[in-house]
Amino acid sequence: MKSLILKENLKEALSTGERICTKSISLPILNSLLISAEKNFLQIEATDLEVGLRFRILSKNEEEGRAVIPSQSFSQYLSHVKETQLTLATENYNLKVFGKEFTTVLKGLNPEDFPIIPNLKGDEPFFKVEAQTLCKGLASVIGFTGQTQARPEISGVLFLFQKNMLKLVATDSFRLGEKTLYLEENSLDATLILPAKTCRELVGIFGEFAGSLRVSLSATLVAFDYENKERPELPQIQLISRVIEGEYPRYQDVIPVKCETTVFLEKAELVNQLKASSMFAGKTNEVRMVFDPKEQSVSFSAKNLDTGEHASRMKAKVEGAQQEASFNWRFLLDGILRINDDTIELGLTSQESPVLVQPKAKEGFLYVAMPIKA
Repeated sequence: MKSLILKENLKEALSTGERICTKSISLPILNSLLISAEKNFLQIEATDLEVGLRFRILSKNEEEGRAVIPSQSFSQYLSHVKETQLTLATENYNLKVFGKEFTTVLKGLNPEDFPIIPNLKGDEPFFKVEAQTLCKGLASVIGFTGQTQARPEISGVLFLFQKNMLKLVATDSFRLGEKTLYLEENSLDATLILPAKTCRELVGIFGEFAGSLRVSLSATLVAFDYENKERPELPQIQLISRVIEGEYPRYQDVIPVKCETTVFLEKAELVNQLKASSMFAGKTNEVRMVFDPKEQSVSFSAKNLDTGEHASRMKAKVEGAQQEASFNWRFLLDGILRINDDTIELGLTSQESPVLVQPKAKEGFLYVAMPIKA
């Protein structure tokens, strides 16, 4: 291999690949990146055996070839290089990096030992969506996924397709978030559960990219492809991941359909009230709330044997019957902070029923939190 490449492009590719690499004592090659020169591209590959990355950047290749180099040492070294153009060349398993005033040899591993990242055939059903739209949607629900291995089906985000709509759903059985997105193009009529780690990598890698993602689905894999044909100097990126097998719970049954009480609150004040009450919540993070239609107010109270007790009240528009309920303030606050609206709408049925949290404008996001039962 012998390739001429811009340092900044290589630095971006290495930084992205390093996100996927995993520290493994038993398989040290997973700490490394596979670097391949082919035609007019330099391709960086990384995998942790669950998620795989292919990152392609333009280069001038005199000779094709491959090398496997530890990601951390290569990335750290590159941060000290001042020259803007670099030449990469292979010497046996090693990688020679040189410019006008320096020459460096990085020790590598046998490329034949690098795990094979699977490929999709290319004729799988797919959908297209703006990269930033998908990443913002995932960011709004990813924090609600379950953390237990006993129920792997809720350890990821559900993708539920409905014609030109995609619903992203996450739950840990204590709270639930649902974000609705509108798709540019869709040939899928299915559901998939994407691991939480893959969702976080999607947000981290594609969150700032303008343009569309093509998302293709096979029986066990899903691939996210980014290519800006109008700007070929930008990288071509593919993230491929396994999907979680199993059946996602019928989450729709948890969402309140008809609420006895509807409450409209100013978001900033509600957040402030919950944070003040949280200082006096006990180990269960319990905050008691009373929704009063006569006083048009919401009262907050919390008590802790170590720190003391607290009571406060804020104005609100309360429609329907009076309600009282206790909530884990952290869970309630998590949902409220995901809402981009100055007014929060709460829907309640009883003190033992979940509360529905959504923006007043009802624009594509809803959140459900279970109460703390007496």
